[in-house]
Amino acid sequence: MNSLIKIAVVLAFAAVASGNLPKIINQVRKAQFQLIMESKASLWPKAMRMPSR
Repeated sequence: MNSLIKIAVVLAFAAVASGNLPKIINQVRKAQFQLIMESKASLWPKAMRMPSR
């Protein structure tokens, strides 16, 4: 976990230095929204029901 934080910090500094931070933030927001939409319960498979007698 600690190495992931270090990598994230290095990437953040690189994004700021190159001037691409707004573009990267926008892409992260799009990815977060896509993950939320894909994880909605309505897309999960329906549970099997016991046959009624």
